[in-house]
Amino acid sequence: MEHINLLGTFIFIIIGYLIGSISPSIIISKIKFKTDVRDYYSKNAGATNSTRVMGGKWGAIILIIDGFKPAIPILIAYGLTFINITNPNYETMFKQAYIYPTGLAAIIGHCWPLFYSFRGGKGAASSLGVLLMINPIYCVITIASWWFILYLSRMSSLSSMLMMILAFILSWISNMPLHAFLSQQDTQYYIVNIIMALIWILIIIRHWDNCKRILNHTERKVTIFADKKNKKVNEEKK
Repeated sequence: MEHINLLGTFIFIIIGYLIGSISPSIIISKIKFKTDVRDYYSKNAGATNSTRVMGGKWGAIILIIDGFKPAIPILIAYGLTFINITNPNYETMFKQAYIYPTGLAAIIGHCWPLFYSFRGGKGAASSLGVLLMINPIYCVITIASWWFILYLSRMSSLSSMLMMILAFILSWISNMPLHAFLSQQDTQYYIVNIIMALIWILIIIRHWDNCKRILNHTERKVTIFADKKNKKVNEEKK
């Protein structure tokens, strides 16, 4: 069995968590609007709540930043694998470390940020950054499914949970194209499937209150499609 350097993997996880703990929604809301996005509506620092508090433009900016945020530590970890640091047993610290747990750690940091009293977002947007690094095709399909489900349900929370179920299923399809940095002979190729399952469970945990509201038919719905529909109706009346 291929040797795994646990110290190198742990260092990657720490890097991922610290970068994930940087919250653009909290920073922007405090600097630009002199408030804390977590004081309103769902009281989290995600892109959806940011849109409700700061408007669509800032919500889109935060969505993009949150989405790419886990990709940064993964790329850093991938770059470190080229650095040849060995211990007395001649085991390579970073080359023999797993890089993809770094992305999971970044999502955990986003949800429970060290720098903001462990009150962050719900991880849906950040999970897309991990998917992008695992397989861009997964990411594109998942984003498309999110928009489709959102259009049908008008519920961002339901879209987020269902898109991760789809992403988890895709990760187990053996005939899908290879992951971004891995071959099928690489042990990390199979670790990815476990990470996908853990991300899905994390998304469900973070949306647990939303699940209750969905079952009680009290979940808040988005208005972006409704606004377009109302505009179209008004134009037809004219």
